[in-house]
Amino acid sequence: MASSFFGLYVQRDGLQLAQKGLDITGHNITNIKTTGYSRQRLDVVSVANTAGSLGYNTQVSLAGKGADAVGVTQLRDKLLDAKVRRYSSELCDTGAKTNVLADIEDILDDVENQDSGLAAIFGNLKSAFQSFSSTGADRQDLSNVAMNAADSVINVLKNFDARLNDVELSTREDILVTNDRVNAILKQMASLNKQISDAYVQMDNVYATRDGYQAEIEYGPLELKDSFNNLCDELSQYMNIDVKQNQDGTYDVYFGDVALVQKDAYAKTDIIFSGEQTERNDFAELHISTTNTDKQWTKCEREITPEIIANPDLNDKIDKLNSYIYKGNVKQACELEKEIIADAKAAGVDYDPIFTNNMTAAQLKAAPSYAITVDEETDKLTGGSVSGLFDMYNGKGCYAEGAENGYNGIKYYQETIRSFANRFAKAFNGLYDDYNNSADAVKQQNAAADKAEAKLRDDTKAQYMADNGITDETALTADDLTKIDDIVNQTLADVRKDAIESTKFKLFEFEGGALDDGNVADLKIADTWNENTLRCVHPFVDDNGKLDYNYDELDNAYINKILSAFDAKYKFGNEPDQFTFEGFIQYYGNQVGGDLEYELGSFDSTNIMLNSVSDARDEVMGVSMDEEGVNMMNYQKWYNAISRMISALDECLDKLINGTGKVGL
Repeated sequence: MASSFFGLYVQRDGLQLAQKGLDITGHNITNIKTTGYSRQRLDVVSVANTAGSLGYNTQVSLAGKGADAVGVTQLRDKLLDAKVRRYSSELCDTGAKTNVLADIEDILDDVENQDSGLAAIFGNLKSAFQSFSSTGADRQDLSNVAMNAADSVINVLKNFDARLNDVELSTREDILVTNDRVNAILKQMASLNKQISDAYVQMDNVYATRDGYQAEIEYGPLELKDSFNNLCDELSQYMNIDVKQNQDGTYDVYFGDVALVQKDAYAKTDIIFSGEQTERNDFAELHISTTNTDKQWTKCEREITPEIIANPDLNDKIDKLNSYIYKGNVKQACELEKEIIADAKAAGVDYDPIFTNNMTAAQLKAAPSYAITVDEETDKLTGGSVSGLFDMYNGKGCYAEGAENGYNGIKYYQETIRSFANRFAKAFNGLYDDYNNSADAVKQQNAAADKAEAKLRDDTKAQYMADNGITDETALTADDLTKIDDIVNQTLADVRKDAIESTKFKLFEFEGGALDDGNVADLKIADTWNENTLRCVHPFVDDNGKLDYNYDELDNAYINKILSAFDAKYKFGNEPDQFTFEGFIQYYGNQVGGDLEYELGSFDSTNIMLNSVSDARDEVMGVSMDEEGVNMMNYQKWYNAISRMISALDECLDKLINGTGKVGL
């Protein structure tokens, strides 16, 4: 039989529950504006009707034990979390592309500028050459105007190319900054996992299992879990991730099938730019290491032994290696370690590699558990700003070969400008092929080649004599002359070829001698035209380089060729269609506009989906003043009702204790 005070104890517990319910309601209202806060709820259950070893029973005397709180939980939906992160990843992917494409569009808007754009400047060049056939004015002045107009076209192309290069450099910096933030997040996640695991034990929200213990994951350190989920939300903006919760309450984070965070261990990501940026064959690569705890990462740093200290070069490289590991430049550290292994072997110094990529089969068997493995994981990028930035930085569009990125990124637009510049030079220079292949021109070219060869031989002989202490040419032996000839023959073909090419008449050329695949930055007015602007009208010169034509005559044979070149259609790079120069300028401007419009459309549609699932998630986890107001009133009513129940029980007990046995009472 329950005691007389049984009901008071039950109501006392009820008051405490009502008070705690009000506390949680107040906590929710206070955090209504806290970013990432998940609404909390007091879980209340009916106290089971038990007694001693009887377990559950239906004894009336033991019924009515009231309610108890099993814990405070937070309201979240894992499916909605995953959807929000997926759409957030997609949004940031297309958002990164949109930002870069907008920068490119700002540059290429100048293409169609009526005063200073490429289309306008190219029109000025065409008008300058048309003046030759429409007026009898001084042809020297007309040719100067034409060359200045051509130089303006070149300067506009160079300006576009330089500004695209600035966008490329800015994108490169954005990639590196983003990677630094990703590494910081991964480290924070591992630290939070350690705190979460410890908190579950300290809060006694665990129970024993055969394998150790399992946490009551619906309860525990709610604020720490909010912090972890906030980091997951942020990380999903940078890359596509999956999140799984472990039995001990911690979380694992995966990028595809690659573990980024496992309990208190975390991976490090490294961005490598392969190739030379100046040659535009550098591509961003994402490399990810295996996971380690903070202590294990410290162990990965290589010890500086007395043997290593005695070898300054080796010591410096290992210092640099340790710095790379600490900062997260794991791929660079892995590559540097290859040099260290070779140097240590040559110096007879013992060195134990820490990267499994550099270990022998025997070393792999004895490798510590925290040994680092680094793999390239670029192909796993399917979302997030890193993916978008990679597409913009690596994308070569129709110029991509093999496994290269086929997105219309910065390199595509750079290559398109480059193809225009090369086609521009080749098309107009080709108009003078008949002259350059004529007997008189070939004779002049061979004479220039012979002169260059003679100079090469004289210079080589003088250098050989100086190097070997020979002061008198008559002292040269047959063996010396043979050696001189061998040295000359190493570069003779190139010297003669360069001399022939420099003698041919051209309107345009590239610094460094490139003929068909030059860089925009190297394009210039050819020396042969710059030395005599009138040669664009008629290229013939005598053996002394003097004009042998009456330029006052209106012979427009070459001018007509030039004008026809403006209206001809050409193949530009790897573009599928043929265009006139003016048509290609318009196509180029429209291409970036189309790409940007597509990404903006994707951004808007993805943003709608993200807002939709975010709203749905907020309905679950967000604090609603209406709901909390209702909860507050309900808990207050509960509190008041229990207070009245206690008063009623108190009166009953008072009657029982003070009134029992008194007649007439």
